[in-house]
Amino acid sequence: MRIYCFIHILCLYLINSSNNFLFSVIISIYNTEKYLEDSINSILKQTIGFNKIQIILIDDGSTDNSGKICQGYQNKYPDNIKYIRINHLGVSIARNTGLKYAKGEYINFLDSDDKWDKNAFKYVYILIKLYKKLDIISCRIKYFETSFGFHLLDYKFKKSRIINLDKEYDCIQLHVSSSFIRYSSIKQTVFDKNLFYGEDAKFIANIIIKKRMLYVVRESIYYYRKRIDSSSAMQNSGENIKFYFDIIENLHISLINKSIELFNKILPFIQFYIAYEFLFRLESPAFKFLNITNYKKYCLIIQNILKKIEDKYIFEQRLFSNQLKIFALSIKYSRDIRDEFILKNSSIFYSKEIIFNINKYRNIIILKKNQS
Repeated sequence: MRIYCFIHILCLYLINSSNNFLFSVIISIYNTEKYLEDSINSILKQTIGFNKIQIILIDDGSTDNSGKICQGYQNKYPDNIKYIRINHLGVSIARNTGLKYAKGEYINFLDSDDKWDKNAFKYVYILIKLYKKLDIISCRIKYFETSFGFHLLDYKFKKSRIINLDKEYDCIQLHVSSSFIRYSSIKQTVFDKNLFYGEDAKFIANIIIKKRMLYVVRESIYYYRKRIDSSSAMQNSGENIKFYFDIIENLHISLINKSIELFNKILPFIQFYIAYEFLFRLESPAFKFLNITNYKKYCLIIQNILKKIEDKYIFEQRLFSNQLKIFALSIKYSRDIRDEFILKNSSIFYSKEIIFNINKYRNIIILKKNQS
């Protein structure tokens, strides 16, 4: 009887003193001393309780006081916070390094200038308890500092729910920072060190492509800082020539090839994501950063990518104007598609797709060609 009681007490001790956590938050840090405490404190203040959370601070060779700040937090919370310093190798390698130390069931990659709402983890935890083995949980992104309101793709958060991406392929997920990813589903997936833009989207796509299921939590808010000094990598990506060539090869073409390899086709959510990305690219002033030779090469690459995307995934982009969609399709087919518009039942069609309904617009003049 005494032996049984001893074993029972020992088991309880081991469970309560386990080094495992429900969440591991990996923060890649590079010269963000101005924002770092804000980010870390947003995790410490989670209403779910800090005992369920591990923080892994990866200092990517900072030259400011970021390392000293990290060391201070590790000294104060040695059971929950791990601090690692590496040479400056970029966010992808920093995050991959952090994964080696993660002990949580779910992983989050918080950017060191952003922060979480204090109740965010609580609502994610409720969902985890309701549904077992969730691979990816997505939370809302809200901007702050110089820009406000929610992310352009916020429409998928009309309510907390499970999304089948084979059906709702427009509910794409681009950010790991606003996601919680089940550690066991990551397996051999790593961040591509060749990407300085879109590494999040590729990482998530390579995980989500297996089941094409996404869980969204409307109540959980991730605060994304739009910096006053416009110094983030995202805000300056268009000035790097790799954005126009290397990124397309290592991100978009890579995802196309993976989808074809696994399913012998380009999955709908992959097509929708690429259409979304390339309409944004058509809006950006690439000619400001590229010489004539590179600009012509870039335009040809865009055309070849668009040829792989079905028209419907371009037409169904709700965040872009009809003019831009028409422009994209004209590039795709190397002709002005406006000559092929058909007016039928107060709607203008191209092929079988409705471009717009005339009744929704004012001051439209329609000129019909004389057939004689």
